[in-house]
Amino acid sequence: MLQKTNDQIILEQIIKERCDESEDKISISEYFEIYSASEILKNHELTYDDIAYGIVGDGGDGGIDSIYTFINGEPLKEDTEVNYNQKKNHIELFIIQSKTSPSFKEVAILKFRESAQDLFNLANDPDNFSIRYNAELIDKVKLFRDLYSKLAKTFPKVDIYYYYATQGNEVHPNVEGKVPKLQEDMAKMFSGAQFYFEFIGASKLLEMTRSVPSTSRVLEVAESPIGTTAGSYLCLVSLSKYFEFISDSGSLARSIFESNVRDYQGSVVVNTGIRHTLENKNSENFWYLNNGVTIITPKAVMAGKQLTIEDPQIVNGLQTSHEIYQHFSQLADYTSDDRAVLVRVICEKDEKARDRIIRATNSQTSIPPASLRSSDDIHRNIEDFLKSNGFYYDRKKNFYKNQGMPLAKIISISYMAQSMMAITLLKPDSARARPSTLINSDVEYKKIFSLDKPIDIYLKVVQIMKKVEYFLKPENCDVQIERKTVTNIKFYVAMVVSIRLVGDKKNIEEKLSQLPNIELSNELLKESLEVVLKEFNELGGTDQVAKGSVLLGKLLE
Repeated sequence: MLQKTNDQIILEQIIKERCDESEDKISISEYFEIYSASEILKNHELTYDDIAYGIVGDGGDGGIDSIYTFINGEPLKEDTEVNYNQKKNHIELFIIQSKTSPSFKEVAILKFRESAQDLFNLANDPDNFSIRYNAELIDKVKLFRDLYSKLAKTFPKVDIYYYYATQGNEVHPNVEGKVPKLQEDMAKMFSGAQFYFEFIGASKLLEMTRSVPSTSRVLEVAESPIGTTAGSYLCLVSLSKYFEFISDSGSLARSIFESNVRDYQGSVVVNTGIRHTLENKNSENFWYLNNGVTIITPKAVMAGKQLTIEDPQIVNGLQTSHEIYQHFSQLADYTSDDRAVLVRVICEKDEKARDRIIRATNSQTSIPPASLRSSDDIHRNIEDFLKSNGFYYDRKKNFYKNQGMPLAKIISISYMAQSMMAITLLKPDSARARPSTLINSDVEYKKIFSLDKPIDIYLKVVQIMKKVEYFLKPENCDVQIERKTVTNIKFYVAMVVSIRLVGDKKNIEEKLSQLPNIELSNELLKESLEVVLKEFNELGGTDQVAKGSVLLGKLLE
């Protein structure tokens, strides 16, 4: 038996410690899937919810433990809104196998080839392989295939990445020798696509873990900016340099828009006007006709004409930025455009002051108040209350993940919204159907997040949801439920548990708040699961059943 290297020993220790810290009672191999995917995709700024969404490792996974599709830098989910009329698109497919074994094996590459031939050949119907592959894997493959087929007319740039991660180090030539055949297979099915394959061993994983993505970006200004004693700047930036500032390897750098309160609005009147202005190079200078962009930062340093901005957040000018990105990303040569955009760089170290600026810079245009998401007082209150009770509310995306807090204790805004929707509003169908767009509606947002609600309701729904998720593990509920079914029924089980806990479906929020604490017996959990499973399976046990209203109606009867 080969002696372990220092890197292997250290990695093993890190995995064990982080798995224990998660307090989610998951196995080492389950945690390794999350850990390796998180490190491999570190530069994509995914939350733990995003990572969990792509995990498909289970019986019948075809050698694939996680799979992720990105469209123009954004993770693709079932409710992601895609602009199929956009001319230039970039599709990225990441396929990862994560094994805790101390070596790399040929069989892993052979499984990659077999699953590729079965599932990625567009002549095959993935549903015909439901006996061989699990439902979660088939669903994630269909997401990619559907996107690729619908965007084929735009001739998108396609990058396909395969990663094989283990706790080994050396890769035997026989194992490496299996990769070219996989590349040939993918090249036949997706001509023109770029193919990448990488073996990730203990040393590489440690290197990734120690690597901290840079939080600073450099903005090259066109003219000498006006500076203040507080370190803020007002400057003109050429459109081409601003395009480079908001781009990462050809994709839009979405992390710098996290604090912006609005999603990109597509072809609304204002954006159409910006687009026409960009297309007409003979019009007045761009900054004459546009309000410009506001960037908030804790620190900015000027050297010559380069402004180094620490952790920049574009808090106003999202629509302008998107239109600039869309326009210049479709040009073969974008450097000849000498027009400029006005950029305000506001240096403010205090987080509460930054939130006030975010709200102020977005109050000058017609925006629904509920669109001011993470900077809203209710989210600050939830964050403080949950922290005092052992949970970390990630109102600022990945804030606690980057601090290394246990993954089971990190609660995202979308997770909270789904839990509240299922339990207090009795709408588990909506919680299941729209994992990432649930609170885009101003009306629904106000029903979920309000200062009028007792603050402890947010803690209680999280406690219920976490206990239900833990119970639904096969070893706890004594029922072999595949991962796809758990995804489909967990919000329904949480709703039934809550109704039974308080004894009534009326005023459930008020009654939950009156409980001194949340105590769920195994008997209550088991009975609730049996009720949901029976109705779910009788209706067909499909995605459509979970996302529709019939199952909900039967359960509420």
